[in-house]
Amino acid sequence: MLVTGGGTGIGAATARRFARDGAGVVVMGRRPEPLGAVAAEVGGIAVAGNASSTADAERAVAAAVERFGGLDVLVANAGGEGGGAAGNADDAAWETGLQANLTSCIVSVRAALPQLVERGGSIVIVSSIAALASGPRMAGYSTAKAGLLGLMRSLAVDYGPSGVRVNAVCPGWVRTPMADREMDDLASMRGGTREEAYAAATAAVPLRRAANADEIAAVCAFLASGDASYVSGSVIVADGGTSAVDVGTLAFMPAADRSR
Repeated sequence: MLVTGGGTGIGAATARRFARDGAGVVVMGRRPEPLGAVAAEVGGIAVAGNASSTADAERAVAAAVERFGGLDVLVANAGGEGGGAAGNADDAAWETGLQANLTSCIVSVRAALPQLVERGGSIVIVSSIAALASGPRMAGYSTAKAGLLGLMRSLAVDYGPSGVRVNAVCPGWVRTPMADREMDDLASMRGGTREEAYAAATAAVPLRRAANADEIAAVCAFLASGDASYVSGSVIVADGGTSAVDVGTLAFMPAADRSR
């Protein structure tokens, strides 16, 4: 299997999960050091490169074929960038958000498709609940993550007849290095610690916490497995119940319940 954005966070957890389940793993990412550490840990291959580069994506697929004899699973996890309100996003910032989140996916998918079609493989796209509802100043990020869901459905329709299943995961808050940085920013704004920032950010989440990366990796592993053999074109929301909340009614909740 190949996971993009595999050096840290959800990507690294996904590499570990698939390796534990017996898969040969190729991790791809832009930073060689964490990527190499993950590859060494799982007995896999590290391919340093940009998932939005056709040449880099093709190198990663070729590495999987050379080492493991083929490629059965792509987890398109690379992402980030795209912050800012639409009126403040210049052309370069807008393009950066689309490239990091959306272009990286289609490029890695194109590179992997010949192998996946040949072997009846599976694609899991890691999107976000930002694809379903936007937070403040997230124009590029939310747009790109929503675009991933459209791409997923298109791929499922076009390549389902060839035996390729395609699904997407929409995580909510997950404890990753990227989320830690955001929580540190929130802590600076509000005063307090990172843990207090996580508590504030998840106060209206029914499970009252962020996920850990292993929990999202488990969803990816399920979608790629034979247990999901008739699941394709689907969006699995893994957000602790966030998207079930009618935020307009929270004012009616007793204060004691809100703080639990």
